[in-house]
Amino acid sequence: MKNLLVFFALVSFLFLSSCEKEDEIQAYSVPATYTFDNVEYKESAARISMWLGYTTYLGRSTRKVLSQDTVNYLWNNSNAAYTADVANNIPYPHTEINKVTFNLASKSADVNTFKAYADSMVAVSKFYNRPGAKGVAGKIGSRLFNYTGLEFNQAVAKGLMGGLSLYNINAILDKIPFDDNNTVVAGQGTAMQHNWDLAFGYVGIPANYDTTTAYTSAMVDRPLALGGYFAERGKYIKSGGIVFEAFRKGRAAIVAKDYKTRDAAIATIQEYLEKTLAAAAYYYITTPQTQAALDAKFHSLSEGYGFIIALKYRDASSKLTAANYQTLLDIIKTNFYTLAEDPSNTKLKQAQTILTNAYGKLQP
Repeated sequence: MKNLLVFFALVSFLFLSSCEKEDEIQAYSVPATYTFDNVEYKESAARISMWLGYTTYLGRSTRKVLSQDTVNYLWNNSNAAYTADVANNIPYPHTEINKVTFNLASKSADVNTFKAYADSMVAVSKFYNRPGAKGVAGKIGSRLFNYTGLEFNQAVAKGLMGGLSLYNINAILDKIPFDDNNTVVAGQGTAMQHNWDLAFGYVGIPANYDTTTAYTSAMVDRPLALGGYFAERGKYIKSGGIVFEAFRKGRAAIVAKDYKTRDAAIATIQEYLEKTLAAAAYYYITTPQTQAALDAKFHSLSEGYGFIIALKYRDASSKLTAANYQTLLDIIKTNFYTLAEDPSNTKLKQAQTILTNAYGKLQP
């Protein structure tokens, strides 16, 4: 009996040793750009181009009455609504967008909420030619606000950085460990590789993204949406370089089946994308505290509104608690005229504290 037990123990040891050898990870390198075999993420990247076209049209409300039909068509990508006027000089221009069958509506979280913001911008655009005031929608300076001082186009543009970009990235990355990584589809790779690529596409940065490049709107392949804020508001926390490196490391690790490195990359990506939104929110609740002109103050607050909305779509591992997030919402949804009338900026300072307590120092 003792000999039999020894035999089984020896067999088990040899079996486990064999498995360990089979699971050995071969040495691999991480490319300096997002360049791998079988990379394809047109669907997600094209939606980021749609985001720009959609929000560009909403921004035209300062000089004309918007068409409700056009807003509907852009949202659903129907009736060849994307034109050179709103979607040109971008990775996927209007000529490409109008050919695809997907849209913003089918992949945005809280779709009715974001559509309502856009529809409200249409309604407010009817007053583009009249002065705005407390309780009265209209123009203050060159910007168009509703009766509380909110620019709905900013709620859409910044909010969708969470409701479109972060929401989909987190959803994809959360399921990545369960994806197949053996069967290769030509042009797309394995399911795990392809989904990772789709997540990268939602960030809105080029495959050769470079934190030292001074990107301009004249460049076709430039950072857009959430990726466009790496340099603008995420510079202090260095989120752009950190996120880009993590995406490259994670993709290389998937090819090598180095899942420990892949999982570490997922955690880094989720942390720093959320932190980028938090850094932007912090900036736009801080800046208006020293802005005297109402149009500038309300524009900053509107951007802050959008970025705080975007934080709703943070990962479950977020350090921002549900209770503190609700407090942020309550603060930013306060009538902007009321916030402007408080010389001590009590509520805005409270929001600053909540953000720094959750994320640490976000701006210089």
